[in-house]
Amino acid sequence: MDNSNYNSNSRRDFLRKVIGLTAMASVAPFIEKGSAANAPLIRESMPLRPLGKTGHMVGIYSLGGQATIETPGKEGRAVELVNRAIDLGINYIDTAAAYGRSTPTIPRSEAMGTSERNIGQVMATRRDEVFLASKTHDRSYDGSLRLLEQSLKNLQTDHLDLWQVHNLRKAEKGNIDNFFADDGVVKAMVRAKEEGMVRFLGITGHEEPEIMNMMLERFPFDNALVAINAADKYYDPYIEKFLPGAVERGIGIVGMKIPARDRIFEKGGIINMKEAMDYVMTLPVSTIIIGLDKIPELEENIRIAREFTPLTASEMLAIEEKAKPHYEHLQFFKEGIGEWPPEW
Repeated sequence: MDNSNYNSNSRRDFLRKVIGLTAMASVAPFIEKGSAANAPLIRESMPLRPLGKTGHMVGIYSLGGQATIETPGKEGRAVELVNRAIDLGINYIDTAAAYGRSTPTIPRSEAMGTSERNIGQVMATRRDEVFLASKTHDRSYDGSLRLLEQSLKNLQTDHLDLWQVHNLRKAEKGNIDNFFADDGVVKAMVRAKEEGMVRFLGITGHEEPEIMNMMLERFPFDNALVAINAADKYYDPYIEKFLPGAVERGIGIVGMKIPARDRIFEKGGIINMKEAMDYVMTLPVSTIIIGLDKIPELEENIRIAREFTPLTASEMLAIEEKAKPHYEHLQFFKEGIGEWPPEW
């Protein structure tokens, strides 16, 4: 038997099943606000999917609050990006208390909060136009509530739509009980929800699926933000180990690290942005987030999302094969492959 053909056929069958899970999600047209006169892009539609059981229908492409948005000294460009994203129909924005990129003159400890502050300049007048998500990197009750208070101030709002435990790590599995203790982060999240400071609760992770699954088994979180791209299957895959269970629970699933911080464009071009986005949007995710440097990048990504049609299993397999020789480079954020950079 030709094992390569057998493995390809087996993978193709698996991908067909995964695509079937995606088809279970309803998709509706999204009509943008505004008129063609003030926007160069065609104002047609972006496919919508339910964000789990939150009741929010989210566009399949959303805005991540990193790159330019988290960089000190780029406030003007950041505000322009956020406004343009909303103008073009993006209705979900993701940020975090920890987002802030160091510069030659500003250490990361001082830069943290830059993303929230820049987004907050827009939220001051456009808060009701987006589903707003942020995160706590603190694991304690008191520390997380302090971060939430600062996040609300930075974002110029009285509530978050989604508050998440930031960047669950493999090394934390042995301490997971601490998350649920009376002085732990989950108790802080429950209190914040009860008091109306946040509407929904979630978790995020890059390193491995197991700790994400452990958290979902312990608490009915509403959403999960996970790192998934076309090289996922080659090392501790979220697609196999996390997505089916998360779909069964009916939670919102947000994909990140789709272009692997632009590493897909390196080494002569592993895959292009359309292939990277289409691959993940074909999976049973609610939306994907990508950090941006320039408005043309935003506009191109929106075009891709608007023109999106689900890939076939064979098309997905072909993209995976392109990524295979470079999978370590594209999965640098997973524990055991590379060293995750200090700036999440």
